[in-house]
Amino acid sequence: MINRLERRIAILRGKREAAFDPDQHYLEKAWRSRVTRQVRVHVRRMEPIVVIAPRWSQPRRFFDDLSADLLLGEPSVVARPLSLLPLQGRTPHQAWAWLVQAVTEFCHLTLEGPAWQVVSRRGFRHVMAELFERAEEGDRRCLMIHGLEHIHVEALRDLIAVFSEHVATRRGEPHFNLLLSSGVDAEHFRFEGFRRVVLSDYGEDEAVEALVEHIGPREPGLLASLVDVVGGVPAFLDVLASQPTRLSDVVADPENVWRVLGSTALDLRGVVEIATSNPDTSARLEFLAAEGSAPSSPNDKALFDAGLAVRDRVDGYTRLRSPLIAQLMSDG
Repeated sequence: MINRLERRIAILRGKREAAFDPDQHYLEKAWRSRVTRQVRVHVRRMEPIVVIAPRWSQPRRFFDDLSADLLLGEPSVVARPLSLLPLQGRTPHQAWAWLVQAVTEFCHLTLEGPAWQVVSRRGFRHVMAELFERAEEGDRRCLMIHGLEHIHVEALRDLIAVFSEHVATRRGEPHFNLLLSSGVDAEHFRFEGFRRVVLSDYGEDEAVEALVEHIGPREPGLLASLVDVVGGVPAFLDVLASQPTRLSDVVADPENVWRVLGSTALDLRGVVEIATSNPDTSARLEFLAAEGSAPSSPNDKALFDAGLAVRDRVDGYTRLRSPLIAQLMSDG
């Protein structure tokens, strides 16, 4: 985290001190940067927000960088990412106790009364309501909880119910906020009163910038060629950036990308295999692979949830997230 924070500080200072270039029209295609600014504004306003983070979108890194931005800018907000992966398969009782501990540690609060009181729904809601109220007395804070798909639905509903009531009844300037993030846009992740944002992949120029951030300046043609192979999917770019000595191999023969991606390639193949097991979804994937994009279809929801397709922010059409997906479909 320290190295990431130092890197983020250097990037922010460089952008602030550099001269503004009026010809930087490419920033209009910087979709992920737009999402960052949008989320940052909502958090600074202490507005509850839900971020849909599709598979391979690297939400943890996004929230790490966002927390550094929020701490350095004005008004300053102390933010921390919190993954719910440890709660996968846990009971609601275990989730209640875990969430209470997470909030007390983040807000530097102590639990008043016996710890056993959070083993019931009523006890959890009572304790959490008190914690939210006490958190309003401290610094401006935002707990960024990601991986909602891993927590028991009952525990998630209890958390949302308590926080929604807290937001509706609190008085004065808010000092505590929740950001919730899920990899799946399920119906039970749509919360009344929460802003909703979809975490985008990188645009072309953003993807090149992301590679440079990791491996330093390289030949522009090489970087652009790499982006042409994998697209703007953050996880794919991260794997490439972790193996800088093999980048020229990918440019020389794009088929080498599968060996470079390693376990990430296996993950992608597995997701495509599951999607193609359904005849309707398979037909839709084949059509998108051949046409590039198409008007929305009822079958697209399954592709969005799988992380294979996105809805274009300009024309609203559905398109595949990476050329690699089209390649898998063409290879049969």
